[in-house]
Amino acid sequence: MTSLANRRSAILLFSLPDCLHSHRTRLVIKEKEISAELHEIDVTNISEEIKSISPYDDFPTLVDRELVLQNSRVIIEYLDERFPHPPLLPVDPVARAKFRLALDRIEHQWYPDFDNAYQNGVLDETFKEKIKSYFLEIVPLISDSYFMSEDFGLVDCSLAPLLWRTRCLGLEITENKKIIEDYSDRIFNRESFQASLTETERDM
Repeated sequence: MTSLANRRSAILLFSLPDCLHSHRTRLVIKEKEISAELHEIDVTNISEEIKSISPYDDFPTLVDRELVLQNSRVIIEYLDERFPHPPLLPVDPVARAKFRLALDRIEHQWYPDFDNAYQNGVLDETFKEKIKSYFLEIVPLISDSYFMSEDFGLVDCSLAPLLWRTRCLGLEITENKKIIEDYSDRIFNRESFQASLTETERDM
């Protein structure tokens, strides 16, 4: 890798190959067609130069000139403001607040539950029932197009990594199956989603 000191004019993203937070961040970058250098991090071999940027090995990490961001929520909202087209949050303040509540729920409950249940390529059986209940909660909000909207947004970007992993791992959903599968397919068929996948994620 060329010295990062010589590349601060470009946006750099350092992300993990199989990480929910990293995946949604890459998806936002691809959806907005942001010109960014994406670097996949091997946690067993992190260079001193990367450690100088992310001393606590906290990924994803985004570098935009002299700005360094490590929290995926902060990163995706920053990118949505820095590159406003297409917008991934609603303009209406009430709808925007509802989106942020949904993002909080995904980040603080759904993602941790998945990470705790996903071990050695297998999902814990208890989690399978839990994630089914999570997906059923959003059925009324995704039945027409995307989450609470005709347009693709940050909540969709955040749900996408979970939907992909649970489908690849063989999660069977019977109740409202078509609505959830159709919603998932709308996301998976987007060019941005396909471009966001690492080799590890494609091979799950």
